[in-house]
Order: sequence, then C-alpha cells, then structure tokens
Amino acid sequence: MAVHIFRRDAVYYWRRRRPRALANILDRQHVFLSLRTTSPVVARRMGAQLDLILEDAAMLAESADLNLSRSQIETMLRGVVDQHLTKLDRVAHAAKRSAGFDFERERMADKRAFWSYSLLDAQGVAAVVRPEDRIRMAADGLSESDIEAVQHHLMTLRFQDIVPTNQHILRRMVDAVGASPTAMNIDVAQGTYFRGMKLALAKVDRRYGGSRVEDHGFVDRMLLAKSDPPKPILGPEAASRVRQSDPPATEDRSAHSVPMARFSEFTEQLILQHARDGHWDEKTQRQARSISNLLVKFMLQDQHVESIETLRQHHMGKFVDFLRSDIYQNYGKSPKDEGRSIAELRAIARERPASKRGIAGDTLNRHLTFLAQIFRHAVARGVGTLAEIDLLALRSKGKKKRARDERPKLPFEQAAAIFRTPPFNNCAAWDRLNEPGPDGLRQLFHCALYFVPILIYYTGCRREELCGLMVDDVILDNGAIPYLHIAKNERRRVKNPQSQRNIPLHSEVLRLNFVAYVKAIKALGYKLLFPDLYSPSSRSPLGDRFYKEFKPILVSVGVTEKGLGSHAVRHLFGAQLKKKLVTEEDRADLLGHGGDSETSERYCEPHEIATLLKFVEKLPVVTFDLEPQEVQLLPWVLKKEVAPFSQPSRSKRRDS
Repeated sequence: MAVHIFRRDAVYYWRRRRPRALANILDRQHVFLSLRTTSPVVARRMGAQLDLILEDAAMLAESADLNLSRSQIETMLRGVVDQHLTKLDRVAHAAKRSAGFDFERERMADKRAFWSYSLLDAQGVAAVVRPEDRIRMAADGLSESDIEAVQHHLMTLRFQDIVPTNQHILRRMVDAVGASPTAMNIDVAQGTYFRGMKLALAKVDRRYGGSRVEDHGFVDRMLLAKSDPPKPILGPEAASRVRQSDPPATEDRSAHSVPMARFSEFTEQLILQHARDGHWDEKTQRQARSISNLLVKFMLQDQHVESIETLRQHHMGKFVDFLRSDIYQNYGKSPKDEGRSIAELRAIARERPASKRGIAGDTLNRHLTFLAQIFRHAVARGVGTLAEIDLLALRSKGKKKRARDERPKLPFEQAAAIFRTPPFNNCAAWDRLNEPGPDGLRQLFHCALYFVPILIYYTGCRREELCGLMVDDVILDNGAIPYLHIAKNERRRVKNPQSQRNIPLHSEVLRLNFVAYVKAIKALGYKLLFPDLYSPSSRSPLGDRFYKEFKPILVSVGVTEKGLGSHAVRHLFGAQLKKKLVTEEDRADLLGHGGDSETSERYCEPHEIATLLKFVEKLPVVTFDLEPQEVQLLPWVLKKEVAPFSQPSRSKRRDS
C-alpha cells in the first residue's frame, strides 16, 4: 500500500503526523481519517489527495502569521468590557428596584466577583487564593469571610463549567476580529475574556456610587445640541422622495459586515499571492505587512473605525497626516514598534526634535503603493467601498530638484582622506579599528571595514550589494580577470533586474590582497564573504552593521553632512567615470542602472569583462599610499565564534 494508508477490518484509513507548521492549529500529534472504502485503488487515490491538502495547509500556515495582532486583541477586549458593562448596569438597576436592596451587600458582591476574575486573569483557569492575594484583598477592604467567598466563587465557576469559558464564546471572539481560531488564538481569547471581565467588574463605583465618567459635561452637550438649527419638516411626498433616494436596506445592514481587523487578512492573501509568483521577497513582504498592521491599529485605536466598509477618505487623510508629522522618523527599525499603541508612538515622536518626526516623502509613497495594492485586492473580493478612496491624492509630490542635485556630493579629497584613517593603515587592535596604533606598527585587520569602502570606490556597487556578497560571488576561475557577480543570493536581494551584473576588480583591489582574503574566508568554510557583519540575533541588513562601524571614519575626516555616506562614494564612482568621458550607457552597465530608451535597454548586450575593466581602470587611484599586508582576519572570525556584538534573545539570556 501507499505510504500513510493502512487497512483495518477490511476498511482503509489515512494517517499522517501533524506538520510542525500546524502545531498551533491542531491539538493532536496525528491526523487520522477513515477513507470509508475497501478498495485499495480508491484508497491510494484518496490518500494522495489528502496528502496534497495537508501540505497546502502547512504551506499556508508557514507563510502567514496566524497569531492575533495587538490591535485585534484590543478589539476583543473592548467588546468584552462593553458587553459586560452593559449587562452589569442592567443587573444593578434591577437590584435597586427591589424592596430588600442592600447597597453594601450588592457592592461587596461585585467586589468579590472582581477579585475572582482578577485571580483568573493573573493565574489562569486553575486560579486559587494565595497568601499574597489575601494580603491584597484585605487591603482592599475584604474580610476573611469575603476572601473565603472568593475562593468558593472560583470553585463554583469551575464546577458549573463557566471556567474555562465555553469554546463557542471564545471562537466567536476570534472570528469577530477576522482571525483564525487556532489553539494559540483561543488561549489568547480566554485570557482576554478574563481580563475584560475584571475590567468591567472593577467599575463598582459606577454601578453603586453614581460615578460615571460620561456624565461630565453631559448637560452642556445636550444644551448645545438644542441650539442647533431645527431640521425641516418634510411633507409626505418629500419624505417619500428622500426614502427612495436612500441606499437600499441591504447596504445599511452590510455597513459593519467586514471588521477592520480583516484588512490584515486581505494583506496576508496578497503577500502569499506575490510570494508564490516570485514578485515579493521577504523584505517586501515585511514592509507590506508592517504598514497594513499600522493602518489597522490607527483606525481602531485613533479613529475608532471598526469596519472596513466604514473607512472613508478623511480617515485615510488623517492616517497620512499621522505618518507625516506624528510618528518618529525611524519607525519600524525597532521590533518593539509593532507592539506599541498609537498613543505610545505619538509620545515617542513628541520626545524627538521636529526634524526627527514624520517619514520622508519617498517612504510615504512606498507605503501608499502597498496600501493601494491591498485596497484593489479587497475591492476584487467584494469590499467595494474601498474603491471610492483616492490614495493618489495623498501621495507626496514629486521632487523639484534635478536628480543629480538631490544628494550632496562627496569631494574627491575627502574620499581620499578616508583611506588615510587607522583601519587602512595602522589600528590599535581588532576591537579598536578606528583608533590609531603605535607608530611604526602598521597593524591591519582584513574585514568588511577594510575592504567594503575600497570596493565601493573601485566597483561603484551599492553598500548592501557588497556587504551581502557570498564567497561564490567572487569569480576567480572564469578567465584571466577576476570579477564580482552581483545577483540575488540567500543573504540579500538586488534592487531591480538591471542590478544583476558583473563588475571587474580594479588592479588596486587585487594589489591590496583581496583575492587572498577571499581564499582565506573560503578555506574556513564561510559562505558569507564578510562574516564579521553577521549576527544570528539580528535581522537587520548587513549594510547597517557596516555603516555603524564606517560612520566614525566619515566623521573623523569631516564628512558630517547628511547624505554623505557610503552611497556618496558610489556617486563619486559615477562622477569620476563621467569626467573620464565614459559614456552614459557604459556607466549604467557598471552601476546597475537601466537605459532610458528601447535601443539602450532592449537592443543591446552588456560589455565583456575586459571592456568593463578598461572603464574601471580609468578611475583615479585613491589608495596608492596603502601597503598590502598579509591577510590577518579578526580573531573571532578566525575561530568561527559568534560575533561579539551579537545580542542573544531575552529567553536565551534568562536560560543562561
């Protein structure tokens, strides 16, 4: 028989071990089904189909984040609190009408219920009254008999099967926010339910003390509303015309049919679609998911938009205003940002100077491009109201500067000064590369900080293109001219299709022992060309780590203006070749730019390596003062140890 098919009492069964990706969804180790057939041929056919279904389910689980987001949890909590506040208010009103109403008795009963759910919120379904809980309850005015009543109440809740909460209630909570009812999400819903009950019961003074926050200013608001101009009274014919012009009743009923939290579901569908088609890599998927989650959070917490179909143009305008001025400039770089509320993000932005608030126009436009794609995806699936929102009108206007004037230029003299600093001549130690060493020592360590600036100047490559190079991307055995093969690899992507190219290595790069470095790294078994940039505890681009080490060098030679970083060295590469009369099309081949015409882009082929080398060799030499040294790697790279700057996760730190 086929694998996963077996026979029992003449009937065939299908049994598969649960894929790891479905661990949060399936609460058992195996999936077991009767095929209800005695035919081995039919059993094999059905088993193959079930195998495919299970694999598809596992793939979907791996590619999508099925866990509840913070905004979804807050929406569930708001629902529980609102529902039970209303219910408790009604109970209190009914109690006050009874002849034997005892204020203190009813108030204390609510307090005991509050402490019961406080303990359930803190300890879970097996909550008990601990000695420290007795102390806190006594401080809150509970007597010993009240505390015993709390313990008895907990036992009663479990005995009557009220705790744990019925599964259909928890599933309804999860479904209401558009999430999948996985085992983990059901557990989160249970905790949220206990928390919501605690918060609702805590408002004892509201029910039995008359302390209602909404009473403040109520009379003033009522009187102001009375001063509004009266609405005209319509005759029967006019009223009939108004009713006929009203939208159909079916539209009113559906106005709240799609919870705002489902926007994240549409986002995940679009991400999966683009990932399967090979259009979006992991970084693009993270960017789309991040702005989608931020939009949902903003609409729920700031605009109180509960349904996608109630989302309007002015809501999106306020969201764009929030991105432009009320969020800090580097939002998204910290993993903590995803869990912060809108109020917390605003508070962080207020602590920053005005120049550090609001995202750049280009970044805003990228976010709106993602949202426009998600909107179109949702519209195609029945959420027609999103088609009425004009995101194009919210985009940042085009740049007024000429393209070549947008970024400040790095003078050639300052570029040359970079290579007179300690990392290229004589540094103090492997962990003090920016400090000068003793005179006459000429101590060097070959690493990213040494080779990447040299390579940027002599190849014109982007920072991340070089920092993410693999050892196999340095081609040494395909002809007499060594070159770099710039293409997507397992560590990083490339900016666009024309970025894939081959760049010959300048004679200065070879003179400074780059090939020997490559061979030394390869001999140690590394796949990454610059392993000193890699940390297993970080998902940041490798170029970010390089720039953190490179920036002090720039500052030391007076390069402090914003924009004059490693990318400015790449611009200098193009500028120097232009001065040497290298044509625009030839410079584009080296820089990884596309052509502007059909002739230059389609009806042509890239130059041979030998021809490209002639162009590269026209660059002015800025490293003629550097002396080649025998390859000396960083000690921890040589020993293949974890980077000293690596930060273990909190869980690992606790374990240690």
